Amino acid sequence: MNRVGIMLDWSIMESAIQGNKTYEHLPYYVEIGSQLGLEPVFFHPRHVNVQAQTVKGYFWNGKGLTPRVTRLPRVIHNRVLTGDAASRRVIQFLSRTRKVFNGLVVRDKGRVHHMLWKNPEIRRYLPHTVPYTRANLLQFLDRYRIVYVKPSIGSVGIGVVRIERQGDRFLSVASKHRHLLTKRDLIGEIARWVGKRRFLIQQGVPLALYEGRTFDIRVSVQKNAERQWTVSGMVAKVANQKNKLSNLSRGGSAVPIAQALAPSFSQEEHQRVLDEISQAAIAIAKQYGSHFPSLADLGMDMGVDLQGNPYLIEVNVRDQRYSFYKAGEINMFERTYRHPMEYAKSLMEQKIT
Repeated sequence: MNRVGIMLDWSIMESAIQGNKTYEHLPYYVEIGSQLGLEPVFFHPRHVNVQAQTVKGYFWNGKGLTPRVTRLPRVIHNRVLTGDAASRRVIQFLSRTRKVFNGLVVRDKGRVHHMLWKNPEIRRYLPHTVPYTRANLLQFLDRYRIVYVKPSIGSVGIGVVRIERQGDRFLSVASKHRHLLTKRDLIGEIARWVGKRRFLIQQGVPLALYEGRTFDIRVSVQKNAERQWTVSGMVAKVANQKNKLSNLSRGGSAVPIAQALAPSFSQEEHQRVLDEISQAAIAIAKQYGSHFPSLADLGMDMGVDLQGNPYLIEVNVRDQRYSFYKAGEINMFERTYRHPMEYAKSLMEQKIT
């Protein structure tokens, strides 16, 4: 049985070694791997011995993980999101000597937006996005009713501020604050919030609503056994009324996509909307992947307006997948594990190194 590497964040590995549940469902890798003739070996870059080209890998024994030193697998699925410089050097080494998919890529949202904007065919899916400056913020506040200020690098909604014009004042909402401010006070508050960090300003698209709340759609876009981009699943993430954020870690909730679309679109319109989201997501994945050929597993946050037109909110290079589980979409949840494993097998069969 061929071995495939599953490289995970250190916190995930620590929890899994201790027998605790994590958002990574390790038994799925094992069950699907068994069906495909693959044995997953779980590890973090710290477990790699570069000189010996071995790894202290962890293998599933039916109940938990057992450590064993083994040769580095030829194909590795990189699920590491956060890492120190030493870990990044190990991933770079592995990428030169093995086939690592979802290797190190540019995650800066401003640079990713620029890469995507180069393709005229997908510009209609991209909300107006610019680097944060005081002048740009003033321009956006005058032009759009809703504006987002977000970190250039970040995830799960940390640091995001939603600004909504209400008459001559502005409602500023983040995970831990909710203020109604004059424009002058708002500008000062945002400047203090941003400090010297790199932030973006993004147009807020008027989105369709579910039970009076905005929602965005997590779209899992992955390469399959044929090494083609495909949509593995979609699920709606409904915003928390207090902070207006849809991230599950910030109080959002997950519901099946059909349930979220029902109040705004007829049954006949559902398939058209889903098809357009899929078309947009695959086109975006291809464009991003043209800059980073190792990409094979993306989680996109997309919105739909009242006409059903899709818009990209952001691209995540490590889809945490649990929104599918939370929405009860177990088949989609399982498929987000199956497609990367099938892709790994296809790489082994093609002997791509």
